[in-house]
Amino acid sequence: MRHNPVPEPAVPPLEEHRGSRVKLNLNRFRSLAIVLCAYLCAGAVPPAQAAPTPPDNMVYVPAGPFLMGTNESDKAGADVPLGNNDARPLHTANTGAFFIDITDVTNAQYRKFCQTTHYPYPPQWTNGNYPSGQDNYPVVHVSFYEAKAYAAWIGKRLPTETEWEKAARGTDGRIFPWGSGWDPGRIVYGANGPQDVGSKPASASPYGVLDMAGNVFDWTSSWFDAYPNAPVQVSTFGKEFKVVRGGAFMGYQNIFQTFYRTVCKPESKTEWVGFRCVKDAPAE
Repeated sequence: MRHNPVPEPAVPPLEEHRGSRVKLNLNRFRSLAIVLCAYLCAGAVPPAQAAPTPPDNMVYVPAGPFLMGTNESDKAGADVPLGNNDARPLHTANTGAFFIDITDVTNAQYRKFCQTTHYPYPPQWTNGNYPSGQDNYPVVHVSFYEAKAYAAWIGKRLPTETEWEKAARGTDGRIFPWGSGWDPGRIVYGANGPQDVGSKPASASPYGVLDMAGNVFDWTSSWFDAYPNAPVQVSTFGKEFKVVRGGAFMGYQNIFQTFYRTVCKPESKTEWVGFRCVKDAPAE
């Protein structure tokens, strides 16, 4: 009895098998490309780099714009120099990235500078010594030129007025470093003179800078000049006075506002004015 042979199963040619694998891989590649396109079109961006690590007793302030100045007129009148008038108008300003001292330069820090460089000691010190217990008081009775020399000696510089206001105010246009409400308990205020730097942590600005209101004013490197489109012009703009910022250990409420500007001649030395330093930082 004869049996018909059983047919062997059909096997696709080798070329056809390879072609199927190529088509499968191509489909997978297309699927991944579609997913990646959707991710990018949705506005996804690579994660930002970490902020640079600040030097000791400094904080980082990133580059970018912020609101500077005010649109409010001074209560004494719209054309009276100083007060709010010379902080007008509210405008957008920009800074590069920088580090700023958390607190003002202290007596102890400044004495090391004088001992090393032979710069004169502040005039109220006795034989190169400040009163006992005042190591951490902000150094005062220092001229703009002496403050600038200290900053250069330590590898830093004085802040511009724009940098100072940004470090005090942040980017939300706040009136005081901590927010919008006046709160004298947050600052060194109503005292007989300066007190220890950093003794009022509730005074912190958005970046963590302390004593940007109260205790002592700070020298800036900026000449007192008009803002863009300023409504008030003064003959001494840009050539006679340096801007100082921050308010001191007593005074009217308005001097503690983040936008408040006042002035000193660069050679002047007063118990009301100290300083802090800044340093350029790499951008993120």
